[in-house]
Amino acid sequence: MGGERLKLEGFTEISAVCTHPAFRGRGLAAAIIWQVVREHRKEGVVSWLHVASTNRRAQELYLRMGFEEIRRVTLIASRARRK
Repeated sequence: MGGERLKLEGFTEISAVCTHPAFRGRGLAAAIIWQVVREHRKEGVVSWLHVASTNRRAQELYLRMGFEEIRRVTLIASRARRK
């Protein structure tokens, strides 16, 4: 599965690209990404995505597809529960 999420002027994020473990290694994620990229090109926007630093498999796929690392960011999530 995969789709898009955040849209900025001239840029749209490719998001939630996932492949069930039983179906990995068949090119399905790349096919989904290329379909989204084709749609973005028709719309005249640049495709972008983010990936966890620990997800080497996805990073390698994105680099093979021609994406390039622009910057690294640190995200901080709150685990505190609101009372």
